[in-house]
Amino acid sequence: MKPIYKFLSLSITIFYMLTLFIGCSAQKPSEFDVKKLVEEKLGKNVPLAWVKNSDDVKIFGIKDIKIKTVKIEEWGKYNKERQYWPAKIKVSGSVTGLGKVLGMTSYVDGDFEGIAEFTFSQDDFGKWKASKK
Repeated sequence: MKPIYKFLSLSITIFYMLTLFIGCSAQKPSEFDVKKLVEEKLGKNVPLAWVKNSDDVKIFGIKDIKIKTVKIEEWGKYNKERQYWPAKIKVSGSVTGLGKVLGMTSYVDGDFEGIAEFTFSQDDFGKWKASKK
């Protein structure tokens, strides 16, 4: 009978340790959540420095943004104190904005690409939120 009690005791101990480990580890947001949150943050405001200007056209005001790709470049270490995941995210897409063409101002199309640093955290209800650094 003693070997059964030892086995049962060891099994219960391992079960509780695994449960504690899994419950205490912070999960990263999914790629789907990252893409959705980044699109929400940058869908209204892309840095002008990201916009590729040609020699004859310089975009100086953005009217419309279309995000094509969102790629996680690098995850940082989880910040236990502030409870967030830092990440570097590469974003590319296209814009329509005001630009000067041959000395005249008009709407022109352009492309953009850049890497931004974000922090991802969960609110009290488990919903992910993102902040741009």
